[in-house]
Amino acid sequence: MATVWTIPIDITSRWLDNAEVQTFLASNDHDNASPDPRVRFAQFADVTKSLERHIGHTFSSVQGAATALFDGIEGGVPVALKLAALRLILKEVYQTRHAPQPFPKRVGEELGTYVYALLDPRSRSVFYVGTGRGTRVYGYVWEALAENEHRQTLEDTETDGAEVKAATIARIREIFDSGHEVEHYIVAHRVGDATGVGVVDAVRNGVVGALGLNEGAVLANLAGGAGEHRAVPVDDLVLQYAAEPVPNLPTPCVVLEVPAASRRGVTSEQVYELARGAWAAGAAVRNTDDIPVIVFADNIVRAAYRAKSWTSVARPGDASLWRFTGESDTELASQFVNKRIVPAKVGLKKWPTHGWVPHLTQARPGR
Repeated sequence: MATVWTIPIDITSRWLDNAEVQTFLASNDHDNASPDPRVRFAQFADVTKSLERHIGHTFSSVQGAATALFDGIEGGVPVALKLAALRLILKEVYQTRHAPQPFPKRVGEELGTYVYALLDPRSRSVFYVGTGRGTRVYGYVWEALAENEHRQTLEDTETDGAEVKAATIARIREIFDSGHEVEHYIVAHRVGDATGVGVVDAVRNGVVGALGLNEGAVLANLAGGAGEHRAVPVDDLVLQYAAEPVPNLPTPCVVLEVPAASRRGVTSEQVYELARGAWAAGAAVRNTDDIPVIVFADNIVRAAYRAKSWTSVARPGDASLWRFTGESDTELASQFVNKRIVPAKVGLKKWPTHGWVPHLTQARPGR
């Protein structure tokens, strides 16, 4: 186990809520603290700005952290404020490094040539964008962690210069040393394939997808289509392309596309709340007792429920929308969850943008 000092992305809110900071601002009962509250507040503001400038940085020693955070502040920083900041960013790290595993050859064939991005979870920032085939997306991480056996599975070689390569590997090692792991995203794939996208479109989609990983980043001339070109975690694409196809769907049932159900760290409770609606559910659906509800994202089924009741959701000047209340169904989940579902399974060429897909018998038309 090691000790590091890492400035997390939510440092501002944590700093403002810190009890030591609040005590410092309210009282001058500290060594070398000014009796003037305006001076103390100015010192607090200076440290706040310094912490925000260093979001995502990790230091291996308290001296290194203190030098970076406080040495440039004019007039110095009181000891109490220094200690509060350093204690807040202190982290004990277990040095177990989990290297990603090579994915099946079938997945690599589905991805074709792709554009990928590596993201630093400490600052939620993209620090590398590259292209490759097969498991190239993991190449630099394997090299940084000395996973030589995995590196032998790479189908192509990197084309970066020595300086870029060294900087990328150094950043990856720093991320792992801080107790985090690099996040891998595919921002465009099947580049140049007959069934995929052309190079120009791939670059466009890749730029939009990579920007989407940075909260608040917008390209005005591409904003209208940005939702179609989002970055996808590699793990999700591996799951999608390696997954078994779903069996025949029950009839009647409802299939719901809920994109947020594939978010990293999303809980089963959150998936349920996201899936409930509001939806344009017609009478045929609402009047079917315990109708199965199959929830998917990125073509992978994430949950399965039985809808017990429907509640109207008012929307002025439009048709009524409905929100269901239901229960998770273990039997349905065992048949469908983590399996791949495609539009052809319900007689469609592509999924509708609204996400509502009723699957009813011919004798029971309706939405």
